[in-house]
Amino acid sequence: MKLIPRRKSRRSQAAELVTEALKLGAAWQAAKGAREAAKGTAAYKAGKAAAKRTPGVRRVPVVLAAVGAGALAFRKLRSGGRAQTPQQPAPAPAPPVTSATVPS
Repeated sequence: MKLIPRRKSRRSQAAELVTEALKLGAAWQAAKGAREAAKGTAAYKAGKAAAKRTPGVRRVPVVLAAVGAGALAFRKLRSGGRAQTPQQPAPAPAPPVTSATVPS
């Protein structure tokens, strides 16, 4: 049993420092990955639970779009082919080119 520890060389101390830093970095990255995974799992579970509680909420936009499309189709059918906007008069044709109209 040694009571007095042996002094380490500078090279040995540096190698130990690098090794410890790498171990801490790896542990930090693993903890970060675990946190992200836990967040993702929690969000997934919360979303799934919310979907079970309110299944009709996801259908509301689809139903509204279908009702709107039906209303537009109904208006088109009820119009009987009449134009929705008033017709504009056709532009008058240009007068024929003659010697009286051509500048000299």
